[in-house]
Formats: sequence, C-alpha cells, structure tokens
Amino acid sequence: MTPYYEAIYSGGADSEQQQKKRLERNAEIEELVAVCMKDQGFEYTPAQPDSQRERDLLNGVESDDEGVEPVSEPDDKAWVEKYGYGIVDFPGRVEIEQQAAAAEEDDAADLGDPYYDSLSESQKAAYDEALHGPTVDKEAVLADENYEYKWEEAGCYGKADHELGDEAGETFDPTEYQDLMDRMTALSDEIATDPEIAALDAEWAACMEDAGESGFTVQADAETSIRAEFDGLYAVSDGGELTEMPDLSPDTNPEVAEIQKRELALALTDLECREETSYWDTWDTVTNDREQDFLDANRAELDAMKLALEQAG
Repeated sequence: MTPYYEAIYSGGADSEQQQKKRLERNAEIEELVAVCMKDQGFEYTPAQPDSQRERDLLNGVESDDEGVEPVSEPDDKAWVEKYGYGIVDFPGRVEIEQQAAAAEEDDAADLGDPYYDSLSESQKAAYDEALHGPTVDKEAVLADENYEYKWEEAGCYGKADHELGDEAGETFDPTEYQDLMDRMTALSDEIATDPEIAALDAEWAACMEDAGESGFTVQADAETSIRAEFDGLYAVSDGGELTEMPDLSPDTNPEVAEIQKRELALALTDLECREETSYWDTWDTVTNDREQDFLDANRAELDAMKLALEQAG
C-alpha cells in the first residue's frame, strides 16, 4: 500500500518534482505581483528563492549543495546508543545549526530594499496594502470561525494567486476518491488495533515495565513522550506562533541535556524490548496481510486514484 499512501501525501509527485513545481509557481506569482504593483504606481523586485540549491533547482542546474539529510537508524544499537530516537541529537545536527546561524547572519547583513526604504511612512503603508491588502488582526482571524479568505482583499499577492489558480485542483477531484481514502485511513486504524498488535504491544509494555520504564501501552508512546517534552521547550503565543527560539543544544542547555539523557536510556530499552518481542517482524506480518487483502479487493480503484494524482501532481 505504500505507493498509494505516498501518492496521496505527495500529491502524486516525488519530493524534488513537487519542490520544483512550487518554486516555478512562486516565480510566476512574483512576476505577476511585479506587474500588479507597477500598475498601482510602485516598483517591485520579484523575490528569489532563499537558497542556492533552490535557485539551481528552479533553473534546472545540478547543484553540489544537497544540504544535510539526517539519517535515522532506530534499529541499530550503536546508533540508538548515540542518538536515541534522533530527537535532541542526530547526524548532521551541528552542520544544520551552523547553516541556520549563517542564514541568520546573511539576513542581518541584508541591505534591504533601497526603493522601499526611500518611501515616506505613508507611502510605505500604501505600498504594503497594495502588496498584501489591508492589515488584519491575525489572532482575531484565527479566533473567528466564520472568517472567509477573499483574494480581492489580499493585495497583489492575492490577485496573482487567483490568476494562476490551482492546477492540481482542476485535474484531480478528491471528492471522487474520498470514500476510498476514508477506507485507507480506517485500514491504518484497524491495523493499529488488531488483536495481534494489541497483544504485541502488551508484551512490549510488560518488557518495558520489567526494565523500569512503566506507563506505556503502545510502542509509539515511548518516542512520543520524549518528543512532547522536547517540543515543550518552544514558547508559543495563544495564536500558536513561536515567540522565542530556545537554545536546543544539549551542549549549552542543561534542560535539553537532561531530556537527551532520558531519551538515550528510554530508546535503548525500547530497542531491547522490540528485539526481545520480535516487534517489527510481527507488526510487518500483520500489516502486510491486512494491506494485501485491502489491495486485492480495491486494486482497480487504487490504481485509478494513483494515476489521477500523478497526472495532477
């Protein structure tokens, strides 16, 4: 079933194709925005992709800058002993932090837009409204259940987005396959609650308790507990916006170091209990059997949906 789930999650396109399509659409929007702003008496320089890799991808140029891709090996004991679940620390973390710091320095060194800076305060306000539409209270919008987005009130960006339309939406109608997708979701839920899986989780939980890690009922709870604690370090407003970026390095933040200590111990015990109960072997057997039954019964419909998504994406 993996190809069908991936088709839904990716819109039918692989990650690089999807990213390139997004960059191409953004470039089209920026050009339309420039025309719209000129019509309203303003100069506007179309924004460019942030990274060199994105610029190369947009222009069809092979790039050596592939970025740092963290690799997870949750079933390798040496990896787990060093990284746990890969939440606090992971391969390439230092490089990613260095890249983020360099990007912040670049932003700080950005000279800005000389044209915009030359405008008076009233002209800047008119420019901003022409570009994005009237200023709105974000928190009020989030709290208003009846709020309805109107492109006519979103400035040149709203106009450009409306003019381009949603190409995928014109060729793929999700309502046509909604029943199938609902059944796929139900299948995932049924597998998670299958009697064999429930018995397996009970066996795993007993092993964890015997090892001093109690309070878990299903295997996923262990990693989730660490992730929830780590995510709790982020300070957010009532509207859900990040208000301050915390220090997430275990080298400089004692609170993070404590979470990492618990993560390493818990992940290692989790791995040992998975091995003792042959957790993934049983899980894979149950999943493969249930998915094969579903695939056999719905193959034509699944293939049609996947094809429609690929043509759209």
